[in-house]
Amino acid sequence: MYPKPLTYRRARTLDEAFSFLSENEDARVIAGGQSIMPMLKLRIASPSLLVDIAPIRELHEIRMEGNEIIIGAMVTHREIIESREIKSNIPMLQETARHIADVQIRNRGTLGGSICEADPSADYTPTLLVLDARVTLKSAKGERTVSLDDFLVGPFEVDIKQGEILTSVIIPVNRSAYSVVKYARRAADFAVASMAALVEKKTDGTVSDIRVAVGAQSDRPLRLRDLESELTGIKPQKRDLHLAVEKAVEGLEPIDDIHGSADYRKEVTSNILKANLGSLIFGGDSK
Repeated sequence: MYPKPLTYRRARTLDEAFSFLSENEDARVIAGGQSIMPMLKLRIASPSLLVDIAPIRELHEIRMEGNEIIIGAMVTHREIIESREIKSNIPMLQETARHIADVQIRNRGTLGGSICEADPSADYTPTLLVLDARVTLKSAKGERTVSLDDFLVGPFEVDIKQGEILTSVIIPVNRSAYSVVKYARRAADFAVASMAALVEKKTDGTVSDIRVAVGAQSDRPLRLRDLESELTGIKPQKRDLHLAVEKAVEGLEPIDDIHGSADYRKEVTSNILKANLGSLIFGGDSK
């Protein structure tokens, strides 16, 4: 199937992009094109105007500001994998990018495009949730910054207003021990279950900070805050961890589709949480 006829505009500055977006209420932005193009071909989306923001230089920048890294929305997955700044300051994000789809998509797909698609099974969002990421949204009227948790409204739905463009992602530096796991039927597939976790411990083994998020389990990725609360401030035994994980997973309401039943997704999520949180808390390969 071919897309419906539409107008294509290529913006060279943000102001030019805002001007184009103001021309039509159903205008859509194209970044790497890995999500919007299939939607256009299947006529799931049929905008009358497509605004290409690829030429806007500031959207391709990766820079440090104080204790945070600012990543432009047009930075590709490959550029995240190759970035020395990201490797040194938020290696967890780099590890996540390595597992996204295949080489072709990693070369073209962008961080901003992936976030704005808001697929519940996407790779980045659990990692970005535990990293306390924020997104910057700009329009002709000004700009605002919101937490990623607030930005993700539901499946394929985000808090972006008409005329706004997601311009950057702000991530505090974090070099804690981490684990990123994606379980899929095939390497390039979307996840059937996924998790991202950060753990900091005191010298006596007490957990001083733990952050855990899961993907592909609900209509959006989720921070497991009750699990975090149960494990913070104690020196857990494996039995404590397993019971806390089982309790947290029991409260999930997973997706049930052709890729995996709800029960199957719960079982896989429970197993990967126990194994990988156990590795972080009790020793072993914590990356």
